[in-house]
Amino acid sequence: MAIKILMPSLSPTMKAGKINKWLIKIGDKVSSGDIIAEIETDKATMEVEAADEGTITHLIDSDSETNIPINTPIALINGVETDSIKINKTNEQVTVNKNEKNIPLNENSTIKNNENSKNQEFKIEDKLFASPLVKNLAIEKSIDLKKIKGSGPEGRIIKRDLIKLDDKNNLINENINKNNLIIDPSNIRNIIAKRTTETKQQVPHFYLTIESHVDRLISLRKKINNHNKIKISFNDLIVKAVSLAMQKNQNTNVAWENNKIVKYKTIDVAVAVALQEGLITPIVKEANLKGLNKISKEIKDLAKLAKENKLKPNQYVGGSITVSNLGMFGITEFSAIINPPQSSILAVGSIVQKPIIYENKVVAGHTLTSTLSADHRVLDGAIAGKFLKDFNNIIENPFEIWIESDDMEII
Repeated sequence: MAIKILMPSLSPTMKAGKINKWLIKIGDKVSSGDIIAEIETDKATMEVEAADEGTITHLIDSDSETNIPINTPIALINGVETDSIKINKTNEQVTVNKNEKNIPLNENSTIKNNENSKNQEFKIEDKLFASPLVKNLAIEKSIDLKKIKGSGPEGRIIKRDLIKLDDKNNLINENINKNNLIIDPSNIRNIIAKRTTETKQQVPHFYLTIESHVDRLISLRKKINNHNKIKISFNDLIVKAVSLAMQKNQNTNVAWENNKIVKYKTIDVAVAVALQEGLITPIVKEANLKGLNKISKEIKDLAKLAKENKLKPNQYVGGSITVSNLGMFGITEFSAIINPPQSSILAVGSIVQKPIIYENKVVAGHTLTSTLSADHRVLDGAIAGKFLKDFNNIIENPFEIWIESDDMEII
């Protein structure tokens, strides 16, 4: 029988995915557990395994299909118990065994059922193998797709065919002018654009900013790194301080989901990691219970996996707060957009040396500006303000950070 392979849901927030690369081709035999594709989700690129055994008979074109909704068929496997699916390229239809159950591979596919016939037919609308993206582009540019020979699987017309036509006839112009290009965004960039727009429209943000004197924090880090094999970054110290402040303010460890308030049992802190195509926020789980050495190593490991597109969903889903640090770029202060369903995000700037008042004297000191963006549906000003005050006290008097790190040597 014919078995459909669906676009899988690889994370709780995933609504659609993009096929980055097929690792098999039509005619290949696969077994359950074989890796067949790389799927780009809203968070990372992940490998997908076959769940059944059989021969691959149809694949959606990875070059032209983007943002495929979850549970949408992306391929067909001919089960081992029946004959192979036969593809008639002349009629551009697929004929299958009468006992097989066919499904459309996209919204332009239809099935004709005839009880009196020995076969079922799988036809593409208007007898054209082309994705909706290609068809819309052809309509926009007044191109007759019937005159184009497709270079995709089974003669499918893909975007590259239209671009080649543009090179020959100037029928499609992907240039706004000679100096500017229209570039198709990656799936991650599309998701970021959609989610940040929705977040700013639907989540009522409010912002609290505090300036901290961090000379003692600088001194602590220097002493730790002089005695420690693992070099601790300021971001490691910030993540630990955030977790300890949240431990003192359990009412901030919450989220708003489906018109309900979710209270988390563990304190998990997300850390923003910049990728070439966007941003991802892996999670340091139970950060309040971990020492600085473990936090530092975990952040480095998660960042490496993120940049290699190897993060698993349980490594980036969850948490109630994200730490976003742009201090390494010399940014002194900024505000960030909350990452739903989390209820807050802490934007951390660079450490700045400037005159400060200390014991009624003007002295040179180091300050750090942090801005908390909070979701007003679950957090009020007083609650968020108390959290930020405790965070400030911890990094200004960081002995608690060290004493709560049981993997630190005595310094």
